[in-house]
Amino acid sequence: MIIDVRCRPPLQEFRDYFDIPRLTWHGRRTGAREVSPAFIAGSMEMFFEEMKTAGIDIAVVQGRNSPEVFMGRKFNAAFIKNERIAELQDQYRGRIIGLAGIDPTNTIHNAVQETDRCIRSLGLKGIFLEPGRALGVGPDDARLFPIYEKCLELNVPVNIMSGPYAGPDIEVSNPLYIDRLATRYPELKIILGHGCYPFIQEILGVAFKHPNVYVSPDMYIFAPGGMAYVEAANSTLREQIVYGSAYPLRPVIQTVDDTRKLPFDAAVLDDYFAGNAKKIFGIQ
Repeated sequence: MIIDVRCRPPLQEFRDYFDIPRLTWHGRRTGAREVSPAFIAGSMEMFFEEMKTAGIDIAVVQGRNSPEVFMGRKFNAAFIKNERIAELQDQYRGRIIGLAGIDPTNTIHNAVQETDRCIRSLGLKGIFLEPGRALGVGPDDARLFPIYEKCLELNVPVNIMSGPYAGPDIEVSNPLYIDRLATRYPELKIILGHGCYPFIQEILGVAFKHPNVYVSPDMYIFAPGGMAYVEAANSTLREQIVYGSAYPLRPVIQTVDDTRKLPFDAAVLDDYFAGNAKKIFGIQ
């Protein structure tokens, strides 16, 4: 079984955000040979065929409500209604898990109320936050505490955007902020999309300290230094490193194939591909 915890399927909303030249350039930085034909065509049918070929059973789809941000060049705003993510989850039940995109600035919606609505009414399975883009701060900012407390009340995970594109500069991905957050909320399930790259050793140290921190290196496992994620999974952090493709930044078929070539221990690969994600999302 494979669960892809960071996947943006070829909905028009995602295709409006991820232009093909950007996908081509960015994918090549981590060894991608092509952009997914399904994403180019905007075909969900082709996407599920690619998932089937790759052996992926479930894709976790993050909603997104984040403003434009400048990082040497402009990254467009991305606003996707959470109802759209819920529709996708309902339409492809058992194959899609949806996470609500929450705006922590309380501009698009009241963040706490929207979190409650998305879980209780829409049936989504967690939330996705981009504090570095929305607020220009790390995820331990006090303005986010009510959102985390609502997630604890609802017993759902929070997926936090990290990595080199998480905000106007990479300081917002400093694992020190995750350390502080996990210290304050030791029962909160924290997933780190893009694995806090390039702060690899630091985030592995934070995860070593906090068992409620889950590191999803996704495409950055193929970036310089990324082998440290594999080493961590093969040892102490076996239960805290989770698989993602970062699709469409990397095609799902090649990413699974490339992952199988990494020096994971055989038993560890099962946990990386699915076992740890099943625990996060309560999948039997």
